Amino acid sequence: MKITRDFVVGVYLVKDKKVLLVKHKKLGVWLPAGGHIEKDETPEESAVREVKEETGFNIELKTEKFHRIQILKMSHVEIHPINKEHEHINFTYFTKPIGGKLTLNKKEHDDLKWFSEEDLERENVPIEIKTFAKQAIAEVE
Repeated sequence: MKITRDFVVGVYLVKDKKVLLVKHKKLGVWLPAGGHIEKDETPEESAVREVKEETGFNIELKTEKFHRIQILKMSHVEIHPINKEHEHINFTYFTKPIGGKLTLNKKEHDDLKWFSEEDLERENVPIEIKTFAKQAIAEVE
């Protein structure tokens, strides 16, 4: 059995000690904004685009140049199984909104909500999302 893999981004937006999550329409779970990296798109470009499409917010991600090399400043990379034959390699970012207006993308999500650390414990948030959300709050605030 050959495993196929897609590259994706996930962005934890933090503001006022809360993290913004979206309730995915197909999966029915709370997730960070994000999605598949499109052809010829860098992870940062994908993250900026996905956040704007899914939340209405603008973000700026920190990158550096070293000679001709672009240095990516993500929080972590994770690999998670989708099923027995498919995985996602997820570039994860922690950042804050720098403009725009909170807007629900009704095609992809049922809801979006700001979660405090206490809210994360009360809601049905997957353990890995809850863990990264708390880490994002601690690092960005």
